[in-house]
Parts: sequence; C-alpha cells; structure tokens
Amino acid sequence: MKFKDAYLILAVMLGALSTTFLNIELQLGAVISSAAVGVLGSFIPENFPAKHKGISIRTAIYCGSFIGMGSILVNNHYLFIAFAGLISGIYFCITSNWLNGFGGKLGTLAFVGVAISYFLTYIFFN
Repeated sequence: MKFKDAYLILAVMLGALSTTFLNIELQLGAVISSAAVGVLGSFIPENFPAKHKGISIRTAIYCGSFIGMGSILVNNHYLFIAFAGLISGIYFCITSNWLNGFGGKLGTLAFVGVAISYFLTYIFFN
C-alpha cells in the first residue's frame, strides 16, 4: 500500500459517511441510501484522478456505501463510521488484486471494517 492509495481510502470513507447521512438523517432507508450513493458515484469519471490497479474511485465509494447500510444500533456515530471506512479502505487497497470479478468482495470488505471497528471500540471504550 502506498501513499497514492489514500484517495481510495478517503473514497470509501466518503461513501460510508454519505450513506449513513442519507440513511439516518434523511431516513431514506439503507437500500435506497446505498443505491443513491452508488448512482451519484457513477457520475465520477472513470479515470478520476487516475485509475489505480484497475480499481476506480467509483468502486471505492460503492464499497463504502455498504458500511453506511448498517443498523443504527451498531453504527450510531459518524466517528465510528469514519473509522470503519478507514479500516475497510485499507483492506480495499490491500486486496485490490485479489478476487476481482467475484461477487461479494465489497460487502465482505465493509463487514470486515465494521467488525474490526466494533471490536476495537468495544475493547478500548467499554
């Protein structure tokens, strides 16, 4: 993982935070919120800022949108969502060459980020 992967990590965090905002604050529901973020992310040009290892920023935003679909009982704070997005973004960059074209990769990365974040916050803040 290199420093130029930082924009992908930020894209995952942005997708997670925007989906959470639409889900909780605007009460659109998890599926509609994720779909709206995915559709809005699809308008970003494919090579913006540069296509990296075959992964576009669109894919990173959509991966983050799965984080924001979580239950309010678990994802109850924007700081937690940002932390889960950071963890998922790091794993997103690490696994950029693995399992391409297989279904479930983005959802699994979102789950891993939320699970690790929940585990760490449980250990350090409870």
